[in-house]
Amino acid sequence: MVDDDRAVRRFLRRAVEIAGYEVDEFAGAGDALGGFTAGKYAVALVDLNMPEYDGLWLLERLKEVDPDIVVVIVTGSGEVQEAVDALTHGALDYVRKPVSVAEIAEVVHRARRNRQLELENRAYRQELERLVEERTAGLRRAMNELEATHESLESSYRESIYRLAAAAEYRDEDTANHLVRIGLISEILAKRVGCDAELIALIRQASPMHDVGKIGIRDAVLLKAGPLTKEEFEEIKTHSVIGARILSGSSSQLIQMAERIALTHHEWFDGSGYPQGLCGEQIPLEGRIVSLADVFDALTSPRVYKPAYSIEMALAILHDKTGTHFDPQIVQALYDSLDEILGVKQFYADPDLTSFWKLDASLGLPPPFAGLVDVTEDLERAKGQLT
Repeated sequence: MVDDDRAVRRFLRRAVEIAGYEVDEFAGAGDALGGFTAGKYAVALVDLNMPEYDGLWLLERLKEVDPDIVVVIVTGSGEVQEAVDALTHGALDYVRKPVSVAEIAEVVHRARRNRQLELENRAYRQELERLVEERTAGLRRAMNELEATHESLESSYRESIYRLAAAAEYRDEDTANHLVRIGLISEILAKRVGCDAELIALIRQASPMHDVGKIGIRDAVLLKAGPLTKEEFEEIKTHSVIGARILSGSSSQLIQMAERIALTHHEWFDGSGYPQGLCGEQIPLEGRIVSLADVFDALTSPRVYKPAYSIEMALAILHDKTGTHFDPQIVQALYDSLDEILGVKQFYADPDLTSFWKLDASLGLPPPFAGLVDVTEDLERAKGQLT
């Protein structure tokens, strides 16, 4: 604690020691800084107005030496601007004198708890980063070994890559059929928009790897049945970057395309997606195709957070998001190829989903969907599943 008033220091020292803490006291900012080293103290109680150097001067220098120290300004001044200055300079709290023993004890307790939580969160993030880097390094080594394989082993190489994608997908899909469907639906859409045969084949083979980055997401978040917190959703969003990082650096056209798909399949047509906020044709064509194929299959399949939607409901959602989330040209390609896509979904249906592939005979295509039943109420509830 730092205060130029001896009586105040004596009172604060006794209050803090009664609360169970060890305390060192200093009569000025210069003396306090001279006796300070990183990691020595958890909390600093600092007077604001002192001769020679004031509390803000000391606050900045303590933070430079030890960013983890928690600083609480304790002052007799009542100026609002002083409180604002203290907090903007990095103080956790601002306490006006006189204070009671109980109040100063609570302030110190709160400061200690805050510091402990910060340290624990940092340790957790560092451990998570270490695990991701470790898994990424292992997967990258596996990829490099596969790339060195002779061309005659190309089929085995592609099968291994598919199984890697299936391993990541299996953690939250419980089936590899989703990967098969994504590949075939993406192939159908690529044909419909006029891609050449080589590009179509690459999209079909690369699209199942779109969610390989899920291998770096904690099960507690990936498998959570209820709504995600803001922090959990931010962690989920990192799977696109993790996937691209796993697939990066390859000389294979297939893996290069898979990297682009992994990175961009959550970019939205109006620029509101992640991780880069790309819009329109800034998003690679393969990313736009797989984005739509993935969402359509996800909407019409059960997930831990929702049941499967009917085909009518899924089409209504896609219609609502055309031009914002999805490229209108590719949405039209889905409408024009719907019979073929539904055939893929039925042939590769998950065991308990065969009842969901029936399309209302009154549904007309393309939009505005003549004869579509009123799904406004359900649609409003469903919109959140895309964000």
